[in-house]
Amino acid sequence: MTYLRIERLNKQYGETVVVDSLSIDVARGEFVSLLGPSGCGKTTTLQMIAGFVEPTSGDISLEGRSLVGTPPAERGLGIVFQSYALFAHMTVAENVEFGLQMRRVDRAARKRRCLAALELVQLGRHAAKYPRELSGGQRQRVALARALVIEPPLLLLDEPLSNLDAKLRHDMQAELRAIQQKVGTTTIMVTHDQAEALAISDRVALLNQGAVVRFDTPTGVYDDPGSLFAADFIGRANVLHGQVMHDGVQRVLRVGPASLQLDEPHPCGEYAFSLRPERIELVASGAGCVDGRVRACAFHGNCWSVNVSTDIGELQVQLANGGGHVAKVGDAVGLDWPGGALRPLALHTTSAQP
Repeated sequence: MTYLRIERLNKQYGETVVVDSLSIDVARGEFVSLLGPSGCGKTTTLQMIAGFVEPTSGDISLEGRSLVGTPPAERGLGIVFQSYALFAHMTVAENVEFGLQMRRVDRAARKRRCLAALELVQLGRHAAKYPRELSGGQRQRVALARALVIEPPLLLLDEPLSNLDAKLRHDMQAELRAIQQKVGTTTIMVTHDQAEALAISDRVALLNQGAVVRFDTPTGVYDDPGSLFAADFIGRANVLHGQVMHDGVQRVLRVGPASLQLDEPHPCGEYAFSLRPERIELVASGAGCVDGRVRACAFHGNCWSVNVSTDIGELQVQLANGGGHVAKVGDAVGLDWPGGALRPLALHTTSAQP
């Protein structure tokens, strides 16, 4: 059942359209990420949900009640900003209690709820410290505790992990998700980091030029991107342009001299298909879908990246590190993949089926 509904949301500044007819439904307890490049409208969308920016048109409703026109302070939402926005002159406990104090919660209840929130984020023993005495990850958790202690109906996260170093950011992703699942608060997070969105979200809304181009589970968005933009933005993808034809037995994708097997009966016509590098295997020449020659090979620790020149273009291959070398430049190899690894991105023209 829909808990948060965003319907045909628009935001314009003069002639510039920042958010364009954006619509998504979010279930109670769901963790949804708004993902996209800079300038795609994700932060503006979050600010409209929070009430800091008024929509040009459209509606935002929470549990069936429209939020449009309601001042931010009256929406009761929890917000964690990119900068954390902690009060430097207040202790950790005072920062966390601040929202409760503004809501005139009595002192005993404030102390009890503050302690519970700090224990939730594993900062109970740091209650008397000041923000300057904490690490970046600890300050991030204080900001999260302050947002959650008011028991908001909706938690909004604006690039909450962007100020952390790579390792701490990775660790905090798991911690943030665990906390969210424990309290069950419906959460909307803005991020430009695809790995972050895929790792901790129930669903991902991929935005481009103010519009949602894909809204699905992380595996759905990654495995079946549906558009050239999504395939290029999320992960790496080989894009094959060709003609779907019937070879007398089955549908195949004709790319240059190669006829590639398809699992799905796509209508005949011109297509673009994505092929993820990790779906490709290196095999002996003549034993795969196409043959080629290794042009480059790079080691990344957990995997190898191999570029192979073929008759259908240069393909990127990603192979797990199983120990030792996987190939060397100049090797003649075959490339193989299952038919289902080819996912259609865009249908340009179609012709009548035979």
